[in-house]
Amino acid sequence: MKFKVEKMMCGGCVNNVKTRLEALEGVDSANVDLASASAEVEGSVDAQVIIDTLNAAGYPTSLQDE
Repeated sequence: MKFKVEKMMCGGCVNNVKTRLEALEGVDSANVDLASASAEVEGSVDAQVIIDTLNAAGYPTSLQDE
């Protein structure tokens, strides 16, 4: 699944998003890219759980069409 993640400003934000994603049950891997403001997640986690988690952390997130 690929997500648009807004308000990431630096490498620290990328690390924060990646850490939050990897902490979710069902996430096998997470790749976060500052330049494209995106995150790609593999695993069995529900997309809405990811969106809710990152929104609550201050990073407005939406599912991207693949």
